[in-house]
Amino acid sequence: MNGAAPTSVDGVQTFPNQTSEHVTGTVKYDALPPVGGDHSVTLLNCGVYSENVPNENAVHSLEHGAVWVAYDASTVTGDQLAALRKVIPSTYAILSPFSGLPSSIVASAWGAQLDISDPSDPRLAAFIAQYRGATTAPEPGSPCTVGLDGPGKVS
Repeated sequence: MNGAAPTSVDGVQTFPNQTSEHVTGTVKYDALPPVGGDHSVTLLNCGVYSENVPNENAVHSLEHGAVWVAYDASTVTGDQLAALRKVIPSTYAILSPFSGLPSSIVASAWGAQLDISDPSDPRLAAFIAQYRGATTAPEPGSPCTVGLDGPGKVS
């Protein structure tokens, strides 16, 4: 993992000053998928999921330095989904479908987000390399396991 503050990746939007309180219940997030904010006390175990995962748990994983790559399951299928799975690291990363995305694929980290349309876009790998474990997350390196397995966990 990186551990350093991220450098620029073309097209990344930043969302500074995210809150990071543990709460119960649902949270209304400004950015979807969320890029930070108040979240569940229970983190989402990092991994690959075939179903939408709970935002509040995924945000807790972002707080620990994970990246969350969400995709539109109606447009990213077959070979594209297989290619996307190959880009996802085995630790500190979440891959899941997400309803209502602004593009086919959205990569999120604490306070940062990138919209892309193709898993082979080199900016996706650059985003993951720059933001996974970055010091911009409130608790980088804290566990991304021993939490909740969301619905449809594949690996």
